[in-house]
Amino acid sequence: MLPDSLRDLFVRCRVAGGRALLVGGSVRDALLGHPSKDLDIEVHGLPLEAVVRILRTLGPVNEVGRAFGVLKVRHAGHELDVSLPRRDQREGVGHKGIRATSDPDLGVTEAARRRDLTINAIAYDPLADTFEDPFAGRADLERRLLRAVDPTTFGEDPLRALRVAQFVARFGFAVDPALEALCAEMPLAELPSERVRGEVEKLLLKGRHLALGWDFAARTRIWEKVLPEWSAAPACLDRVARVPVADPNRRLTLLYAAACSEVPLAEAEAVLDRLRVFRVGGFPVRRAALSLLARQGAARPAPGDVPPPDAVVRRLGEDADMDLLAALVDSPALLAAAERLGVRDGPLPALLSGTDLTALGVPPGPELGRLLAQVRGLQLDGAIATPAEARAAVARLLVPHPSP
Repeated sequence: MLPDSLRDLFVRCRVAGGRALLVGGSVRDALLGHPSKDLDIEVHGLPLEAVVRILRTLGPVNEVGRAFGVLKVRHAGHELDVSLPRRDQREGVGHKGIRATSDPDLGVTEAARRRDLTINAIAYDPLADTFEDPFAGRADLERRLLRAVDPTTFGEDPLRALRVAQFVARFGFAVDPALEALCAEMPLAELPSERVRGEVEKLLLKGRHLALGWDFAARTRIWEKVLPEWSAAPACLDRVARVPVADPNRRLTLLYAAACSEVPLAEAEAVLDRLRVFRVGGFPVRRAALSLLARQGAARPAPGDVPPPDAVVRRLGEDADMDLLAALVDSPALLAAAERLGVRDGPLPALLSGTDLTALGVPPGPELGRLLAQVRGLQLDGAIATPAEARAAVARLLVPHPSP
């Protein structure tokens, strides 16, 4: 569970008189047999300055969360979140209304009490090879059950309701009835769109049981409160979630399109507006997702996976990602047609440019643009396929029509 390269950190904490524990998602994922590169470490019994000195032996320390007793360091390919035990106290509305106070002597049980779910409240001591599990999270993992650590404090951050839906989608676990009732009561209107989007994208990108998570969110009125357009899980959702797409931004585009595939295009735009989805890592997720949605009707195959006519496929290739579009409408034949017609990786190259038309005697202006559009239309229809054929078409189009 602990990489050998990090064992020295735990030893140094013990030598200094403290105790370092792996906590949170990395412990849960290890028990489930899932890899995890992001490790959460909680250090008991040492003041913050002592922890900072130990971490500096590993590399530069990011102290942006110092006021909350949270430090970050990157070491041996792992992102480490290192924190002191802390307790949360509600002082106002929303997640910013919670005051976190670090206390190195708080104790394992009380430190775990602030966590949302029992499966996230398991700690592991790699030096002693023992677990600290005061809320029976390992038993809940075996039962495949999501249960709140403390029902009296679970609702302090309403986002936790959406996190439960995310975990249902990721793991396919059942939800304790008491926890489901808590989620149904959450006031979600106070949540900023950025936090909602974060959980929605984790649900989409990490979920392998999306329909289950979707149905939970609908049943507990989560969607009704934050994304009312998403009332029922689209039929394609679980299938699309299994489509391998290496680039995470293209994968996110496909999943957003699948999530919105059964609502009108205007409502899909409203969803992306509400979540403030625009560009991710420089990739135009919003534009690409809406392009897929606008073209899914034309792209859908006839029974037996018969693709649309060649002219339609060429036009679809003008500005749609054909791999993603074929995945969305579940049509290998569409992808094969796009490959055959040369539009799988982008639009067909233009046969003529504006410069070419100027050389043919067409002056710059609206007429030039109209001729380029007409030539492009003939190319997409398959009526012309070479520059020579395009020039001949222009010559025909330039012949004045006799007056009636």
